[in-house]
Amino acid sequence: MSRKINPTGLRVGITQDWKSTWYAEGDRYANFLIEDDKIRKYLHRALRTAGVEVILIERSIKAIKIIIRVSRPGVVIGRKGSGLSEIRSKISKLTKHDIDLQIEEVKNPEASAPIVAEAVAMQIERRISAKRAINMAAEKAMNAGAKGIKLEISGTINGPNSIAMNDIVTKGAVPTQTLRANIDFAKGTAFTRGGTIGIKVWVYKGEVEDK
Repeated sequence: MSRKINPTGLRVGITQDWKSTWYAEGDRYANFLIEDDKIRKYLHRALRTAGVEVILIERSIKAIKIIIRVSRPGVVIGRKGSGLSEIRSKISKLTKHDIDLQIEEVKNPEASAPIVAEAVAMQIERRISAKRAINMAAEKAMNAGAKGIKLEISGTINGPNSIAMNDIVTKGAVPTQTLRANIDFAKGTAFTRGGTIGIKVWVYKGEVEDK
């Protein structure tokens, strides 16, 4: 039986915080949970090229506040705010609450695990060598100030006629079992002619000092 656990879930309350901030009971909890999931899936799909790092959702009695952190906010906003208007109209079909949409720019995207994972996935889809893609991503992350990075890809990484395998690249230190270690973790998926290729990224950003 596997002993793996999501590094983000393991560190919630220590180095990581919740991505949804609200409280509900009974059926309202289930409805809000499904609503959050639909909103996240839509935004990740619609804003894939914008480099989404995280989507934070906060709820009040009548409103829902959505904070989207991206590496390229201009792609999200669009010309004269047309992009934001379209996103707001799509989300309004998924929720009955008033929508407060905010866009924040990621200052260091090369060291953000979700952005790195999605960038590697899109490079593989454009038929760039998977080995080259993860090596370049690791180099950029280290140059951007990361203490360590680990990338793992699995699938038919050598083409549709190859056997499925996995490849791992590690640079620096990645102490996954240390709870005080600030480790950013994300998964990505590349959709190729030979099937899907999974990508996992761990980025170590240093230890969090005891308060």
